[in-house]
Amino acid sequence: MPFRHQATIGAYETSRDRADDSPQLTTPVGVCQDPRGNVWVADTANSRLVVLDSALEQRLTAVGEPGSEPGSFELPFRLAHHPSDPALFVTDLANGRVQRLSYEYDDRRPEVVAVDTFRPDDGGQFHPNGIAVYEYDDGLRVFVADEFYHEGDDLRARITVFDDEGTLVDTIRSVDSEFAGALPLYWPQGLAVDTAGNLLIANTGEGVLRRTGAFPSYFATVLRCDRAGAGVPFEETGLPIVPQSYVTPRGVSVLGSGDDERVAVPDVGGGFVHMYDTARGHTSEVPSTIAPSLDDRRFGSPMQVAPYDSPDYAATDDTTERVLVTEAMDHTVAAYDLGTISESKRRLAGVGGDHTAPERLDFASAAVGVPTVGGERLLVVDADNARLQVTDADGGGPLVQRPLSHNRFPVGTAFWSVEPGRGYLFAADYSLTYDTDNDEPQIAVYRLDCRDGVRIDHVTSAATWGIWGNNCKLPRGLATDGIDDDRTRLLAVDSFNGRLLRWTFDRTTEELTYEDDAGRFGHDRGEFWNPSDVAVGERATYVTDRNNNRLQYRDDDGWHVYGEAGYGTDGDRFLLPQSVAAADGYVFVVDLVDRAIKAYSETDADDPLAFVDAMQAFGGDRDGGDLWMPSLLSASGREDGVELVVPDSVLGVAYRYHWTPPA
Repeated sequence: MPFRHQATIGAYETSRDRADDSPQLTTPVGVCQDPRGNVWVADTANSRLVVLDSALEQRLTAVGEPGSEPGSFELPFRLAHHPSDPALFVTDLANGRVQRLSYEYDDRRPEVVAVDTFRPDDGGQFHPNGIAVYEYDDGLRVFVADEFYHEGDDLRARITVFDDEGTLVDTIRSVDSEFAGALPLYWPQGLAVDTAGNLLIANTGEGVLRRTGAFPSYFATVLRCDRAGAGVPFEETGLPIVPQSYVTPRGVSVLGSGDDERVAVPDVGGGFVHMYDTARGHTSEVPSTIAPSLDDRRFGSPMQVAPYDSPDYAATDDTTERVLVTEAMDHTVAAYDLGTISESKRRLAGVGGDHTAPERLDFASAAVGVPTVGGERLLVVDADNARLQVTDADGGGPLVQRPLSHNRFPVGTAFWSVEPGRGYLFAADYSLTYDTDNDEPQIAVYRLDCRDGVRIDHVTSAATWGIWGNNCKLPRGLATDGIDDDRTRLLAVDSFNGRLLRWTFDRTTEELTYEDDAGRFGHDRGEFWNPSDVAVGERATYVTDRNNNRLQYRDDDGWHVYGEAGYGTDGDRFLLPQSVAAADGYVFVVDLVDRAIKAYSETDADDPLAFVDAMQAFGGDRDGGDLWMPSLLSASGREDGVELVVPDSVLGVAYRYHWTPPA
């Protein structure tokens, strides 16, 4: 096998570690209440469900374990309770199925007594994400967002519609609108049904795959249709589109009914919950852009909002909504009062997991190797803990933690080696807090010494928040390109401004001097849409042009475009290419949607890229090297191939793979 999983770095729970009262949640997604008021949570990265009491004070039980047997899960994602029966529908994402769990209560603890599994019987892959149920006059319908469904070059996804027996009865691929025509579905995630039986769809991938003008769109929408896909317009606009736009709408919920109906949309990209009052046409963003206090800080990657009914808290008025919110990055599920007029939130209760312990990786974002005498030490960036996790000289053994003192949320990193075990580490922050606190630089430089222990000292920083010159917004991938023994060039992807920036670092003065930039937002050659990473190869400099679904490279003849949008492991098709690395004449790209690593050779032909290999590994099995949210990879040459390290930011681990070039 050209790609071989060698090791998984980072501590995490296994089925042997889990007891019913385990305190850990890892990247929870789905949440709902049962008729008793108890709260069911999809503890997604731990591949189980957790049941809490109505006050979120006591853990009642854990349901399921990792696996593919009925009642087991691999990445349980969204939940929907049956409208009349004691049963829960769960989208079991990596197993490609929906499970219907019938349960009974034994005193205070629910126990699953029957499991039914269903999926479309059409021979294709099934990627179930959002789910919603409704009891119509002719029976129950279960709506499931088949997120990555496609037919050849037709990249539209679909909503699958099942009856109560799990038989596929309909599919929806577009929402028809009288004034806007057919609105295609791209990577639909959250689903909800209102009291009239209308379906709401978070059309999450619209901002990536839909082209409506000279530039790619940036925002996605939430659509409303009937059970057959015919658009149901809102009175305010006459369109079947919730009158708000979102950066990354992962879910959608309907709160209340009639004149009190509101649509709630968690926006991962902004950390807000958007609210739309359907009767009054009022929109709000909670918390507001300018939060009045630290209590109103943004949500930590809100994934799901659900109505919350608990008698333990005082009633509120009609300007407040009481909800449950899963916050994936904070690893919590919490109850809030959301002020729809004041645009503020009040936390009532919550439960989650502590991911600050040694050797826990909370949002593993990047990795770099430090050559040492006789080996290599691996540095893994533990972004949410703002620290490094460092392996021993053999690349294994216990991890050593070192803080990144001048970073808040480090993502991209690069290392420049001065001598074995010693050099300079460059670390870029990817933090929206700079929007309101922009006086601190976003790229830090550290002196790193791994010859005897691990010592790291900050020496300088650069790149304050802005749009011109030595400024940037949300820098991501970094790379170095050595000039001579004393100087290296530092390249940084300025993702929010669509640019590639260059500095020169001189170790004799330990100063970082700005040189120039290239690029701007757009989709032509040399223009970028949310670029995410950069690598320096033997023949060119490579940039993952993420939301344009392509790779760009720059050589002596300028910028060139490689690839286009498309599913699969073909070398010239990408969907959100996340990262790029180069080593020994090969270039490696992480393709996020396909959960694939693709390998290319830098040839002597006019086009320097020749596709040679690919590996696809979608899932939640950490021991097997599966990928859910791969981040910035690194590559190091070896005598018999290339060592690849791929952090998975959601699973909280970093994988070491060995790649052997095909004979």
